[in-house]
Formats: sequence, structure tokens, C-alpha cells
Amino acid sequence: MSAEQPVAAAAPVTFPNSSLYVGDLRDDVGETDIYDAFKECGPILSVRVCRDVKNQNSLGYAYVNFQSHENAQKALDTLNGKALKGKPCRVMWSRRDPSQRKSNEGNLFVKSLDKSITLVQLQDVFSHFGSISSCKVVTEDDGTSRGYGFVQFEKVEDSAKALEASKTDKDQFKVLGENLVVENFVPRRLRANNANDTYTNIYVKYIGKKFTTDDLVKMFEPFGKITSPVVVMNPTTNESRCFAFVNFEKHEDAVKAKEAMDGKALKWKDEALVGPVEEGEDEEQLKKDGFNVLKLYVSRAMKKYERDRTRRGEADLMNNRPMTKTNLYIRNLADDVTDDDLRELFKGYGEIKSCIVMKHQNGASKGFGFCDFATSESASEAIQKVMGQLFHSKPLYVALAQKKTDRRAMLESQRNQQRMYPPNMMGGMMSRQQIFTPNMMYGFPNIYPYMQRQMFPRQPAYPRTSYHGRPNTGRRMNKQQGQMQQQQQQQQQQIPQQQAQPAVQAAQPAAAPVDEKQRIGEAIYTRIMPMYPGDQGLWGKLTGMLLESIELPVLQSLLSNEEALKEKIAQAKEYYDQHSQAQ
Repeated sequence: MSAEQPVAAAAPVTFPNSSLYVGDLRDDVGETDIYDAFKECGPILSVRVCRDVKNQNSLGYAYVNFQSHENAQKALDTLNGKALKGKPCRVMWSRRDPSQRKSNEGNLFVKSLDKSITLVQLQDVFSHFGSISSCKVVTEDDGTSRGYGFVQFEKVEDSAKALEASKTDKDQFKVLGENLVVENFVPRRLRANNANDTYTNIYVKYIGKKFTTDDLVKMFEPFGKITSPVVVMNPTTNESRCFAFVNFEKHEDAVKAKEAMDGKALKWKDEALVGPVEEGEDEEQLKKDGFNVLKLYVSRAMKKYERDRTRRGEADLMNNRPMTKTNLYIRNLADDVTDDDLRELFKGYGEIKSCIVMKHQNGASKGFGFCDFATSESASEAIQKVMGQLFHSKPLYVALAQKKTDRRAMLESQRNQQRMYPPNMMGGMMSRQQIFTPNMMYGFPNIYPYMQRQMFPRQPAYPRTSYHGRPNTGRRMNKQQGQMQQQQQQQQQQIPQQQAQPAVQAAQPAAAPVDEKQRIGEAIYTRIMPMYPGDQGLWGKLTGMLLESIELPVLQSLLSNEEALKEKIAQAKEYYDQHSQAQ
């Protein structure tokens, strides 16, 4: 017998690629839009727009599978750069292996492109150096170029040739832009993190609407050679948007300008620059003379991702930081109140770490501010003494500052309490706006339920329903209806009894008016805060206990007798502690 011959291993079967990647899509581009644009190139097997798993929003790219490789090649040649809903799309072969794309080998970054250059024109210029796998001009949603793009070659050697030619034979690239710059693309994670040591571009804020580029140059040219001054304008009004950028030739010049101009006070009149505030000039007198005084904000110009990262970091820091009992929130400030005015008002109560009046971008006051003391005792004394005090002809509201998350939780709790006592259960006596006034919105989280019980006698409880108005599970509808009818009969029986006691009922509105009760409750609340600064939940509970247990004339007299009021608060606290221990 002859020896058996070895069997050769079967070669792997490969199929020509017929799948295309379509990128740079607008959020509102769907499968139908892509199919209508690509169907002219041949039969399509499937179209899929990739979407976010949670909210189903488009991720900005899709895949198109053709029946044959030839149809896909035709679509790649003819539809790359085609506008879908006004924005050019980028078409390339779909690659299962993303290693080349992620390695960024052969990828060039092209900037200072002429705004008229399209994806197709960019690809035509660079295609002389080799096969291109991906080409892109970054645009807005309306198709307007942002002046830069990317070209990725199949081979690293081809990208090196194109990079070298951009430096030695610039005439070949002039069609793309006079000042075209081509360089190897560096991913963001690998870029230098020492921007503070190399920056030349600075950001300038709080300038007038009539501030011009010439004014900007005159202001900053003493610090060094400027390569690009830009005052950002509003295209509708052709006025400044109150901020600008100055790019210096040298980093040292940018640093000098930042250090010298940040916080510098300038005089403005009718939104036009008059000059700097000279030494010895009084800002208050300048304002009376019709000038507007603004302090410049000058810092290193940051990219959008840097600003977003900084904001997120600050927000996380603020949310995770425990709130101290030293920072006060001051509301109802007059428009002319400054940081120094606020500091002058509070400096008599203790050492102040910081004091600020919050302002809009144009420098106008927002009507509120913050004052941070060194000790909680100083803050408590300031709340007690300054609350309601007239300052620049306006009564001030002062309370401990709260984090945004805490305020939201407090307001949500108050809304839930309102749902527990809808107007139809109040017998139509008062509207919801009358029950819950704006003065109780900030800093009085727990007064509401106690004051509400004092103002309104208890009504028969209706059957509980779910949030959407449907009966809770496990209770039959006919049983609920029977209870409802029985309770309505009880209410009707109570009406003659209420009418039979006119003296008591008529005396109640005169003896305990809502506005007076609310005023007294707020005054008592502010007295309790410094006595028990560590337990915010206790403030409203003690206030409610005093309002329910003491008659109005006695409450009024207590407000004028500080020692007696403190004694009553201490008694309420003792009773509350005994009740809590008993439970």
C-alpha cells in the first residue's frame, strides 16, 4: 500500500467587505434618511443608526450593509461628504478590527483650513500621497466648517510623506488655506498637561458692550506683542458680548498681562470705556456721577472640555463637602450693595472669612449674597440681629446657606406636604397660595405642617389614593365608595353643629389671623436657630409646638420678652426630648 499523503489545511474563506460606516451625523438623522440617500447605489440589506441604550438618542454614526461589495464601493466613492439634513456625512469602510483607528497611526491633524473647504476637497489634496482610510472636516450641525479636520492614511509611511510635503512644498496645499498647519494627531489623553506653563491666550470678561478690538489692543499691548485680539460680538446687535480673547506671542507676556489686569477696576459710561479708576477716586461717588465701575476678570483661556471638567470638579466638591454652620445666605439686597457694603454690615458680629454679592455676567447684582464667618456662634448672632433689618431701604432675609441638593429635597418635601392637604379637604377656606407663602420657601422647612394644623381643624380622612388618583391595591372600589358616602354624611351633620357655635367660630379669625401667625412663627424660628444650631430638623418642630400650645396674645408678648421666650423654647425642647425617648 502507498503511504498516505498529508492533507493541506483549508485556507480561510474571506468575503469582500460590503459594510460601510457613516459618521458625523446630526442627532435627528434616522434610518429612513440614510436609506433614501444610499439606495441609489444598489440594493441595501440593512441600515442601523447606533443609539444610546438609556435614552435612545443617536450616537452620531450608523452602518449600512449592501448586497455586494461593488455597490458599497460605489456609495463610498459618490456619497462621502454628502449632506444629510444640512451636515456632510463621513463614509468609510466598516472595520471589525479597531486597532488601527485606536492606535492613531497615520493620522494627521489639519488646522487653519479655509471655511469653504469641504471633505471631498481635503481628501483630493491628500490622496496624492497614498490610500486614505478616513477623512473629516469638523463642522457645525448646519454644515459650517469649524476650520480644522483630520486625515488618516492606510500606511504610516504615506502620512509621513504628506507631513513632510506640507513643510517643504506649501504651494501644493495653498488651496486649503494660506496659513495651513499639518501635524501628527495626538490624543487628548497623551497631550501635555502643563498648559499653565505654556499658555499664550488669555480670556477677558466684564467689558462694556461698546468695547472694540482697538480698545482691547490699546489695553494689552503694553505687556507684549499680540498675535490675535478678538472681542466676541453679538451678530444681531453688532455689540460686544462682554468678553474677549488676547493671544500673545510669548507665554511670559500673557502671564504679565493676566497678573496686572485681573481685578483691575475700570470706569464705563454708556457701555463705552472711559479709563481706569484712579487711586483716591471713590467708587460710590463715581456711580452717583453716572459711571459704571467694573472689575476685569482675566485668566488663561481654556478649551471647552477643560471648562466642563473644572465645573464638574467644583460641583462634585461642593456636593460632597459637608455644609458648615458658618456660611450665611443673605437675600433681598438692593442693586447698589457691594461686597464691601455687605462686609461692613456683618463685621461687628465676628471674624469674616469671605463676603460676596453674586453678580450677573454684566456685573449687575443678582440681589443675594453670602457671608462666611470664622465661627458658628458669630453666624448665629448675625442671623438673630440682622434678620429683617433695613439695609439700603430693603428688609434683609438671612439664613444658613444650604446646598442645592438640600434645598431641592426641602422643596420636594413641602410639595409632598401640600399634596396631603389639598384645597378640597380644607373646606374651601383658603387657597394653596395663601397657605404657603414665599416667605416660608427658604430656611423654614418644617413650620408648614404645624401651622396648617393650627389654622385648620382636622377633617374626616378620605380613603387614601395613589399618586395618579387610582385606589390602592387590595381595597375594593365599592368599599371605598361606601366610606366616602358615610364621611360626606358625617360632614353634613357637623355643619349645623359648627353653625350652633357662632361665638367660637367667629372669634377664631380675629384671634389668630394667618399673617400674624406666620409672622410670629418666623420670628420664633429665627430665635430657635442659634439656640440649637446643630439640628435643623428641630427648629420647625419646636416652632410648631409653641404655635399650637400658646394663645396668640401670649405669643405676641413673648416676642417682646427675650428671656421668657427662651424659657418657653427650652420647655418645648424638654417636652420634645421626653416624648422622643418614650417612643
